This record gives sequence, C-alpha cells and structure tokens, in this order.
Amino acid sequence: MIDRVRCEGAPRDLGLDQGSACRAAIRAEAGGQRVSSGWARFGLVAVPSGAPLARDLARHFPHLAERTAGLAAGGGVPFEALLDLLARELGRPEDAPVLDAGPAPAAPAALRVSLRSPLDVIVRVTRPDGGYPNLTLTRPTLAAALAGVNEAGLAAAGVPLGPPELDEPCQAPGLLLVEGCLERLDAVEKALEWCERRPGGGRARLLFVDASGACGAVELEGEKRRRIEMPPTAPFAGTSAGIDARARCLELERPGAAALRVSLDGEG
Repeated sequence: MIDRVRCEGAPRDLGLDQGSACRAAIRAEAGGQRVSSGWARFGLVAVPSGAPLARDLARHFPHLAERTAGLAAGGGVPFEALLDLLARELGRPEDAPVLDAGPAPAAPAALRVSLRSPLDVIVRVTRPDGGYPNLTLTRPTLAAALAGVNEAGLAAAGVPLGPPELDEPCQAPGLLLVEGCLERLDAVEKALEWCERRPGGGRARLLFVDASGACGAVELEGEKRRRIEMPPTAPFAGTSAGIDARARCLELERPGAAALRVSLDGEG
C-alpha cells in the first residue's frame, strides 16, 4: 500500500496533518523518541541556536520550518530527529528515495521519476492557505516535496547529488526549493529564475515542465546555479512515477503490481 495523505491550512497545520496521518512511520524512523517539551502540542520544539541546518531552515525556508515543527508535533518526535532525517534524505544520494528524474518519453508535459522503493514514499495532496494546491511525492518524515505537480500546471522534481559542504553559507538543502516552486509558481521560466535567486546548499538537479509543454532544468552546487539541458530519462526497471503537468496527476508504476493513478482534481 502507498499511503495517501491530505493536508490543509497554514504551514504548521499542514505539518500536523501529515504527522498525525504518518505517526507510526515517523516514530519508527525517528527511533521512537518522544517530545518531552510541554510546547510540543503547539509545534514549538526547542532547537539549539547553533545548529546550522535549523538556523538556515528558519532563515531561508520559514514555511518549511513551521511545517517541520508541526510534523514533529503530529508524529510525537523531537524536531531535531526530523532535521537529522532531512539532512540524510535530501543530502546523501545513497540514502535518497529519488534516484533519478527526466522527461517522460511518451508525454511532452510530464516528468518520469525513478524511486528507490514504493515503501519510501507517500502521495500527498496539499491545499495550503495562500498557495497553489499541489499533489506530491514525499517521505513520511519530510515536510518538503520530492516531486509533484500543482493546480497551475507546473510539475517539478529534484535529484540529490551531494550534501552541503561544512563551509557553505547555507546548510539547508537546495532540494527544498522544489516545494517552494510548487506552492508559488505556475511556469517553468518563473521556477528557473526563482531557483537561481534563492539560497540552498549542497548539490542537486531540479527539473521542471509545465502544461504549455515548456521544460527546463537547473543544477545547484553550493551558491552556484547553472541552467542545463533537460537530461534524458535513463531506462529503469524498478518503481517509478510519471507526473503529468497537463492532467495534474501522477501515476506510480511498481514491479508486480497494478499502477496507482492519483489526480489532484479527483484525488484518487
């Protein structure tokens, strides 16, 4: 089974919805730790002020910082535990659920995303206050999207290539930009320009298509940003997801199992 999660509201509410729905998985991955702070039910969990990832998440990705706090509260685990998982899953390619991404061969406005395992991901429908509703793939322990499509017809995916270096000015992974694009933007060119201006550490490749058929990609390396040609889609025999910008849907294909198609409009 692939868990399907629905989240609505302000950033902290989005995290609480996901945390409550995925509580068992979150607690299993975070070592079963409990939040001891009396502020946990408000999603306010103390983080050491000197923690670079916590600092840069709050500074450069405040909505995701709030969502992560809500996710920790809903899942009943310390905020710090989710920061550790975020750094691992979005920083180290060997631990990341997304292996590769590229254009879908048979569809002009779609992406194909190769996944490590269907058990690594959930399908999430998000209806944020003040942003585009979106349909995404993510992990139970992540507030940010790995790949997805929004109501405006922008599809995006991120491929991790390496973690931030210790001396980089931003320790929050650049892959977090995928979530921001899906929440705020409606076209490929806007997404590329936004990613070129926004901070984010480590090495990653971000890919975009939109309902008009436009496509584009940008590679991040620390503070450097470089537009690149859309990479070809490598043959892959395992679990993959097709993300269609025009239909606002995604389709998961798994060896030995029926395909799972989920639409943002129909939600399933």
